[in-house]
Amino acid sequence: MLPQAVADEALFLRACNDQGEPTREPIDLNPHLDSGLFQRVAPEGMAEMAAFVAHARGLDDGEAMALAIAQSRGWMLATDDRKAITVACSVQVAVRGTAELIKRWADTADVTDLTIGETLLRIERRARYLPNVRDPLCDWWMGYLTGDSGG
Repeated sequence: MLPQAVADEALFLRACNDQGEPTREPIDLNPHLDSGLFQRVAPEGMAEMAAFVAHARGLDDGEAMALAIAQSRGWMLATDDRKAITVACSVQVAVRGTAELIKRWADTADVTDLTIGETLLRIERRARYLPNVRDPLCDWWMGYLTGDSGG
């Protein structure tokens, strides 16, 4: 599920041109929406809208909308935003972060260690994401980036 505000905030990924210079690559969500991989959602009804507005006082619109919808519909929230995680926990919304989601994919998909490492490297470079050192999966993640995955 992809909240409308999250889709609106997903503008580009970092990339490099043929000369190795940094560029921005526009994100096109349409193929994923068309295939059914993602389904766009928005707040429905007064309760979800009120929760969205309340959460937006302290969070970015994407996190606020995702949290309001997850809270109302009993869904899990996927985010790495620390403030959003704190708020989600305070309203009993389960949260999963990037490292946990990628680890689950790595454990269940038929992919090689090389593919996992390449995926993690692309996430680091294109989204500028690394798990926090306090994340229980940080060592797992860094093992793949340093070539010491044990696999």
